[in-house]
Amino acid sequence: MSLGRERPRRSVIAGLFTLLVCAVVGVWLVGETLAGAAACAEGAAPADSTPTRARAAARDAEPFAAQGPPLEREAWRPPDAAPEASFEAVIAQLCELSGATADLAQQDEHEAAKALDEQARSLLGSALQRFGDAGERALAMVVELPAVEPGAPRPKGQNIRLGVLQVVLAAELARRHEIAARLGERGPRDDLVAAALAAMPIGANTAEMGDRILHQRPYLGLCHEPQVLELVEQAGAGSLARPIATRMLLTLWENLRESGQRTSEELSRLALLLLDDAEPSQVVVACRHLLADDRYRAIALAWLRERGDQALAGEVAQLAGRELPPQQALAVLRALGSVLKHTRGALLAVGVRAPELLADAYREQLAAGTQPALRREMVMGVGMLPDASGLEIARLALDHDPAVEVRLQAMFVFTVHGAGAGAEGAIHQILDDPRVAADPDHLGAVVIALQNLEDDDPNVIARLGARLQVMPLRPRSRELLDELLARSLPRPGG
Repeated sequence: MSLGRERPRRSVIAGLFTLLVCAVVGVWLVGETLAGAAACAEGAAPADSTPTRARAAARDAEPFAAQGPPLEREAWRPPDAAPEASFEAVIAQLCELSGATADLAQQDEHEAAKALDEQARSLLGSALQRFGDAGERALAMVVELPAVEPGAPRPKGQNIRLGVLQVVLAAELARRHEIAARLGERGPRDDLVAAALAAMPIGANTAEMGDRILHQRPYLGLCHEPQVLELVEQAGAGSLARPIATRMLLTLWENLRESGQRTSEELSRLALLLLDDAEPSQVVVACRHLLADDRYRAIALAWLRERGDQALAGEVAQLAGRELPPQQALAVLRALGSVLKHTRGALLAVGVRAPELLADAYREQLAAGTQPALRREMVMGVGMLPDASGLEIARLALDHDPAVEVRLQAMFVFTVHGAGAGAEGAIHQILDDPRVAADPDHLGAVVIALQNLEDDDPNVIARLGARLQVMPLRPRSRELLDELLARSLPRPGG
């Protein structure tokens, strides 16, 4: 990643605040696309579009989950705050602007929403110029937010506040990174990164915030290695979510390799040493690095197969499906098929990025007649995509795959695409299979798949429901079928 290709500061601010507004209304658009569009509109070079940045943008498209009822607000009025408002007052104004803009957008008042968005961009840009320590101030406000128990709803307004603070932190890190690249003054950027790392174990808010602003970003460097390794240790002790610690270590390694502070050879030797480490996060990152290197992939795969740890192999498979180039990811997942009970959707990540590659892989696997569990995952990985290629593979599986679990997955694909895609015929075809018709568990899967058609033609539900009612269903499956029929079919005399 070229340090000299960072976007101008104003474009970062504009794009990031637009993301915040979209997050509040529940439609957080891809950040790099918006920011890049803003930069191009101003005549600047578009942002670097490496796969790492694309993945980071996709991750940023998941805002702090909106929980609880929507906030009720009066129409927003321009703030009466003086030009020299405090940092806390600026954040409060940005929260109000964000909420008001979201309300207007939901009401299709796009011109009014655009006007408020322009005010927010201007206010944010002014605040970053006035407050040289805006990042530290924003981080302190994240620390001060009330803790939320896992699964509990956040207090009203906290999601908006977290979103605003994330925008401020991301913009300030981008600004300091640009200065570090242009002038060599790395201290301010590194200090803010260190502060974010130090705050991560405090609670869920700080951990998630650190993950969002640092994962797959170029900010972690060699000076942060001790802190990252300490986070890994704390994850082992249960004081930090292990997936977050793993992502921090993986980002650090990638940055060290890209910056030349550690060569790929040095990192590979370190990874080999870490394979037998007691801390799972270090092992997962070590495997990820070795699997990406043609010289060491066979060693890592052999080690994983010999160890036979399904949980570890599953975590590595998930990471490989998301992070490795599709061809490499597919090779890894195929090689781990004997260890994995299933890939838990890892192949879906490959299918999103390279559907034809995965479709061809299924055809090859079907011709070989091996690894039916892997074939099932391949059908899911391609079939759940909203295009015709998924239905083509599902049809091939339904007609020619001898494994019942693969054929059941193909049936699910048809029901996800709707009745118009041939779902009724697919279900009748699967019910014609004696292995399905005599197995209550398989029939239960058919009932679940039928629920995907609830909003389609009720006559389809009636025909399929009548056939299923005379089959050997388990009590719970029969109860689900009766409820579906009651919801879908008109009542007599109704």
